Amino acid sequence: MKCSKINKEIIKYLQDLTDDNSIVVSQHKHIKIEGVYAGKKRSLTLAVSPSSLYQRYVRSSLRRFIKSLEIENPPDIPI
Repeated sequence: MKCSKINKEIIKYLQDLTDDNSIVVSQHKHIKIEGVYAGKKRSLTLAVSPSSLYQRYVRSSLRRFIKSLEIENPPDIPI
């Protein structure tokens, strides 16, 4: 799976988890996704120059981020 497609899937997934279904995506050196989850403003940073293990790295990072949100029964990760 291409890195850009992985990033789009993650952005869509995180947008569905937010309280108000809105997020802010910004990119300076890295892609930063900010949103309000369970009443708290949180952010996740994705790599811009991915390696061959990008999907594994992002999946692990996303799982840790979701676990920190303390959401009961989150939807399955799309990647």
